[in-house]
Amino acid sequence: MLRLIYAFVDILLHRRGPEQLPASRFFFGLVLLASFVVSLFTFQFSRIPSERFVPIMLVDVGFSLAYTWCVLRAFGVERRFLQTASASLGAGSLLDLASLPFVLWHRALTGPTPGPTTDVTLPYVLYLLVALVWLIDVSSFIMARAIERPYVLGLAIVIGYALLSVSLEASLFPTPR
Repeated sequence: MLRLIYAFVDILLHRRGPEQLPASRFFFGLVLLASFVVSLFTFQFSRIPSERFVPIMLVDVGFSLAYTWCVLRAFGVERRFLQTASASLGAGSLLDLASLPFVLWHRALTGPTPGPTTDVTLPYVLYLLVALVWLIDVSSFIMARAIERPYVLGLAIVIGYALLSVSLEASLFPTPR
């Protein structure tokens, strides 16, 4: 188990690609289950209402997997889906756990209830660096390795995904005013 965690750490550090993970449905299922558990755990510290946890998580993971499969299919490498999806889910889960201390630190400074959008603190900036910037970087690396194209193309694909994902979530789960 520890070797698998180290494999995901190596992916986070760009030392190993998704092709070095097992292409197994069982392994993918374990990573998917771990991703759901980590998401449920980390969501409890977010400011998202609890009744929205599961629907948001299901839409997010479902869209992520569908997008990944479509990109791999477009490049003719859909056989790499299990490895690529496992790498993305596993790396994302580790980054969620790594960013949790910054979320808790930010909440300790600003309080648990939603405040004005001007609540920008050092832990919030660190959270954005870990949760967004590093995730985009790692996702771009994974995608580029999976489709065997330059990193910049992986980055463009991931930015496109991020924009579509934010639009989809805003459409399906509008923020009450």
